[in-house]
Amino acid sequence: MATVRQQHGRFRRASADVLGLFVLPGVLALLPWSFSFRLLRCFANRLPWFRPEADAAYAGARTIVPIPDAEVWKRNYRLVRWIERCDSYLTLLRGRRWWRARIDIEGTWPQREQPCLFLTYHWGAGNWVWRCLRDAGFHAYFVARKPEIADMGVSRVAAWYARFRGWSFARTGGLGVLYTGGSRHRIRDALRAGDSIVGMLDLPVAAHQPTREVSLLGRAVRLPSGLLDRIDVACATAIFSCAIDLRTGRRCLRIEPLGESEGVETMLQRYAAHLDARLRENPEYWMMWHESSAIFAPR
Repeated sequence: MATVRQQHGRFRRASADVLGLFVLPGVLALLPWSFSFRLLRCFANRLPWFRPEADAAYAGARTIVPIPDAEVWKRNYRLVRWIERCDSYLTLLRGRRWWRARIDIEGTWPQREQPCLFLTYHWGAGNWVWRCLRDAGFHAYFVARKPEIADMGVSRVAAWYARFRGWSFARTGGLGVLYTGGSRHRIRDALRAGDSIVGMLDLPVAAHQPTREVSLLGRAVRLPSGLLDRIDVACATAIFSCAIDLRTGRRCLRIEPLGESEGVETMLQRYAAHLDARLRENPEYWMMWHESSAIFAPR
């Protein structure tokens, strides 16, 4: 009997992942975006997906930032997660003209004469930025931790979705994913070949990682500095963040170039300042609140 129950549980988890990772976002990406966006708002209100994640994010955020209405905050968090998932398919199914009509861009990309190191965040919904990078002439790798099943779903079906995401990078302008841990030489070789790198530093740090202390939301945090410390190839550097208006569905890309002569310390301070401004505007867009106790130093 226990075996039957276990099989039934595995089947339910797999079915939920097939529906939430493939069927629902894939179908919505085929529909007119104005209609799909209204449906996504309903999903964020009524469907069970992302509720545990939103509760965990709220528990971490409420100790750091003021939250006037917990339910609205969590609903917006779930909506951003739904939009990000739907974007995995929209980037494949919509062309350049469609995206350009729905994105507001603040700032300019660095000049294309040399490779670039782009720093961004687990904030907002930014899968579509690969189209923008390609349009600007940049061919970039994405540096990321190797995903686990729990990062995307609740069953082994999530591993299929992870492979699909990796495949979609190449289809929408990216060069692929470089997983952390032994990627130093591949990053250096990519930059020397004229390719660019996209990385995110708003993560908890392990004991062995090099770090720098910066200020975020009035609290001390330690950010990993290994990616910046190891760049020994002449390249431009820029910060960007990908916002979305949850009333209209329009996207906003903010780009902040960094000077080539700025040191690692200054780069990380400006990186933290950019994230600080985004978190004060829309803290519910940040996907790392569940790790807040490991990122923010105690008062």
